[in-house]
Amino acid sequence: MSGSITGFSGAVFDCDGILVDSEAPWIELMGDYLESMAADDTAAEDLRGLTAAEAVARLQQLHKSLGSPSDVRPPTAEEVDRAYSAALEHVTAPMPGAPELVASLSGSIPIAVASNGRSGDVRGLLERAGMLDLFDAIITIDDVDQGKPAPDPYLLAAQRLGLAASAVVAFEDSPVGSQAAHTAGCTVIGVNSDPSIELAGEVRLRHFAQLRFDSRTRTLLLDSDN
Repeated sequence: MSGSITGFSGAVFDCDGILVDSEAPWIELMGDYLESMAADDTAAEDLRGLTAAEAVARLQQLHKSLGSPSDVRPPTAEEVDRAYSAALEHVTAPMPGAPELVASLSGSIPIAVASNGRSGDVRGLLERAGMLDLFDAIITIDDVDQGKPAPDPYLLAAQRLGLAASAVVAFEDSPVGSQAAHTAGCTVIGVNSDPSIELAGEVRLRHFAQLRFDSRTRTLLLDSDN
């Protein structure tokens, strides 16, 4: 199936799992916490896309419902932030096709990042992946009152680009992120190779190789059979 997306004036990207291959450290970290709590019926992937505070709240709920031993406690948000930041220091690989797509958009239309990550982590990841200087704005959890799934990161990103959210295409790989972009009013392009993960949005792709930007017509060309 082929198609196209037109009528947009800017683009906003999630970071983890969309631009940089940084979701694996988060999933591994969440898996370690769940294992220590013997939360065998909860998958680490269920905590994908959450902020540290949101993940901790979920872990605290599980800890209470499971009646975990008193010597086992869920981590604090600060402990999660420190552990995740340490893990991210070794992450350098961009997601396949992301640098090429971002480079093709940069300079043609305004583009931004909207992430639930901390500013230092996000900027470090983008710098190591060679994409930091391509963006016109970078919005992180440090810039908003509420992270995803609230629409705040996308609303602020669009504002910083001088656009209405309805004029923006958003790229997301997680349920909470796609919901945030959808609620903000963006046109959401879901990018995830796992069909079991449900994403809000108008378009669903497996990877960025199925997408190309025509700068002459400012059109995103889709090839979902690729």
